[in-house]
Amino acid sequence: MSSLILPPGIGRENRLKLALEQAAGHFDVVIVDTPASLGLLTVNALAAANWVLIPIQAEFYALEGMGQLINAIREVQKAINPELKMFGIALTMVQTNSNLGETVAERARKHFGDRVFETAIQRSVAIAEAPLEGAPIVIAKKPNKSNPGSKAYWDLAKEVDARIERILSG
Repeated sequence: MSSLILPPGIGRENRLKLALEQAAGHFDVVIVDTPASLGLLTVNALAAANWVLIPIQAEFYALEGMGQLINAIREVQKAINPELKMFGIALTMVQTNSNLGETVAERARKHFGDRVFETAIQRSVAIAEAPLEGAPIVIAKKPNKSNPGSKAYWDLAKEVDARIERILSG
């Protein structure tokens, strides 16, 4: 699919990087949200990135798929972008009514340590319905006790912001 979007040619895995270099100086931080696949669009993002934030669904197959993604990141580091680093891992779609979410979270934290953000995004109807309102959950639903999904995204954003500040301040 991504090959349909990016025409063939030499250096096509670096097209996003080149575009971002042209915009350098206009932004402090650029966040690129990629498809959940290892296609050319994701490789472009990895080639252009300094850091990778990986959202992972709190399911066993998603945790197993992390190995493939980590291998892809290592390949990009070797071949294209040696400066690429792991920013963090965000647990998403955590089911609070089963042990599965906690088990996956424990395994992720055991394997990846403090790279896993403390805030985990719970699976919720409000999050699933937010796109129907044409807005992200943090805009569609005000963060409060009746909207824990919105609050969790705000809490995660605060963690991400704090980590960015630590990185930028050296």
